[in-house]
Amino acid sequence: MIEIKNVSKRYKKLQALDDISFTIEEGKISCILGVNGVGKSTILKAIAGLIKIDSGEILIDGQKINHKIYNKVSFVPDVDNHFSHFTIKESFEFMKEFYKNWSDEKAYEMLEMFNLKDNLHISTLSKGNIARVKIVIGFAQNAKYTLLDEPFSGIDIFKREEFIGIMTKYLNEDQSIIITTHEISEIEMLVDDVVIIDNGKVIFKFNAEKTREVEGKSIVDKMREVYRGE
Repeated sequence: MIEIKNVSKRYKKLQALDDISFTIEEGKISCILGVNGVGKSTILKAIAGLIKIDSGEILIDGQKINHKIYNKVSFVPDVDNHFSHFTIKESFEFMKEFYKNWSDEKAYEMLEMFNLKDNLHISTLSKGNIARVKIVIGFAQNAKYTLLDEPFSGIDIFKREEFIGIMTKYLNEDQSIIITTHEISEIEMLVDDVVIIDNGKVIFKFNAEKTREVEGKSIVDKMREVYRGE
């Protein structure tokens, strides 16, 4: 379980996170939603230990973030974070040195799914293919918690469907995915829990399946209801 407890983060005049609290359960796909600039990416970066929060605490399986728990968390950002002079294979070898749970089998199966060869230099790839490589690297780390920040950016709709299929294929019962995305319809039937944030605050939390069954509403329907105050 990931516990976000009363976390705040300010960037100069911008209050990115404002006393925010929620939990991420094991074995579930959780989605953090909201309009642009409300703090979604900041939350993921804080969980990954990439930024220092101003107050509150984040616990991963009961432990504060430290170097000992980094193998539990994989972060796929929405910006390029690769070594452009590396080939894909060299990137895999580099990651293998640092992540003890790295799976070559998973990496190469996903690479084949995306029709990519490991001898390609990352600097020569299109934006969409770079996005694919980032996703492969993120999942091949075999982390307990995989954080995906706008993972569908640059990926066409057909490959999105394949990626969604492989997401569920490789998700073990004790693994979790935390995702931010504007492509809500793509993940509608996969998501378990939804957290809606606005201006750095949690404004609503709900279970997507229960909302569909009990209220007959999709995630988008519920978002409209929450933002309109209905």
